[in-house]
Amino acid sequence: MIDRSKHFLRLNDWSEERILETVKIASQLKKEVHAGKVSDRLHGQNIGMFFEKPSLRTITTFQVGMNQLGGHAVLLAPDSIGLGKRESVKDVARCLSRWVNAIVVRCFKQDLVEQLAEFGSIPVVNALTDDYHPCQAIAFAQMIEENLGGMKGKTVAFIGDGNNVANSFLALASKVGMNFTLACPKGFEQPAKVVEEAQEGLKKHGCQYRVFHDPKEAVKDADILYSDVWVSMGQEGEKATKQSHFLPFQINDELLKLAPSHCKVSHCLPAHRGEEITDSVMDNLDVNMSFEEAENRLHAHKAVLWQVMEASK
Repeated sequence: MIDRSKHFLRLNDWSEERILETVKIASQLKKEVHAGKVSDRLHGQNIGMFFEKPSLRTITTFQVGMNQLGGHAVLLAPDSIGLGKRESVKDVARCLSRWVNAIVVRCFKQDLVEQLAEFGSIPVVNALTDDYHPCQAIAFAQMIEENLGGMKGKTVAFIGDGNNVANSFLALASKVGMNFTLACPKGFEQPAKVVEEAQEGLKKHGCQYRVFHDPKEAVKDADILYSDVWVSMGQEGEKATKQSHFLPFQINDELLKLAPSHCKVSHCLPAHRGEEITDSVMDNLDVNMSFEEAENRLHAHKAVLWQVMEASK
């Protein structure tokens, strides 16, 4: 049995209080860096980073973040390790548990992070799977707190696929009291289990979950519009089919005009300009907060590591 509070496998595993505390820590760490200070809270500690998927933001921010906290990150190349092929997951987890203080995993199958947590004795951080992206949700939450006056009561309109990012954002909304709207083509909604898990929290906070198949309807009361690529890593074979469905689901100037005047935009990046979002929106830094959110990835990751590694001492 996995002690899910010891790890960061899904946002649903953490309480509202722990999520808010993590966001608060992230903002404080960001202020310290901007002031030219760094904390050595994780001095002498090490993390192993196993990345099956390409990365710019995730790999950079975890490595730099560990350096800023006084620790060290070791990149574990998939081809060298052959996880589950050259060596069993349980044996790798047990070995790494004797060498490093935590494992950060960016992979395809959620089952892999679950197995590493089950068989290892150290914290495991989900840095992205096909099902969830909880670290992105913490960086997004930090951005909302710092720039939009708090999360409670805000409405997020996610324009695009009901994917891993959308799943973690819905979980965030249910935990902290935001409304979540998904605008997607028919057949690309979020999994029923993800929606079911969010219902209790949404009801507790008096918040709404809505699905529209017309993006124009979805943006009318939004505080922030959000987008992600239409075709996720590992789904490249679906590109032609997906693009035909998703063409109307683009964040552009025309769609933005239908949202409230205060509405902002963000994207988890990398952005496929001209597909899910236009150049004119991406380059409008009065509206687009994607790069603020990307900066927050550094501090959100440090805060997550701080939480799980300090708790495991």
